[in-house]
Amino acid sequence: MAEAGYKSLISYKLAQIAFDLGWDFVPKYYRRIEDSRQRDQIKQALRSHKQNIVEGSSERSLSRKLNLYDVAKSSGMEALEDFEDILRRERLPRWRKDDPRLKKLHQIFEGYPISNPSKPSLPSHPSVQAVLEALGRLEGREGLESIINYLIDLLIRNGYLLDRQMNAVEEKHQREGGYREMLLKKRLEYRRTL
Repeated sequence: MAEAGYKSLISYKLAQIAFDLGWDFVPKYYRRIEDSRQRDQIKQALRSHKQNIVEGSSERSLSRKLNLYDVAKSSGMEALEDFEDILRRERLPRWRKDDPRLKKLHQIFEGYPISNPSKPSLPSHPSVQAVLEALGRLEGREGLESIINYLIDLLIRNGYLLDRQMNAVEEKHQREGGYREMLLKKRLEYRRTL
């Protein structure tokens, strides 16, 4: 049976990977007590990113749907900025989008062949430790660089997908009108039948 609703959206699948990986990674990186606010903020941004896709896809009102997708994108961009800060503070390089290491991570997390990245099939989400082991037991800074660059890549790609979803909703709104307009049309049609 095919997936229905939000679970079939690639944006949701990528947001779920970011959430799961971030939920596992963030406490390991921000482990000191004074880091707790930063740790919680990033985890909540990743949660908001995923949950607003769920809520937006379920919303009947097109304007509300747009708003929720916009909040999802904004939350993802907030987390992305935090991950870029980690690279900057740790003096680690930012990988290009065609980096072969990213392609390997796409394969591990998203379940598609390195040569043909189509829709993610999403095998069970490996933990940070499982990914590091799959990458050849990378330790320390090398592992940190891998995880952060993958999270950045995920959030950038998902921002692009959410932009496309919002564009589609805007086009639908232009063609069909909003939820209230549809209700008014139905009400007027009903009155004509009386």
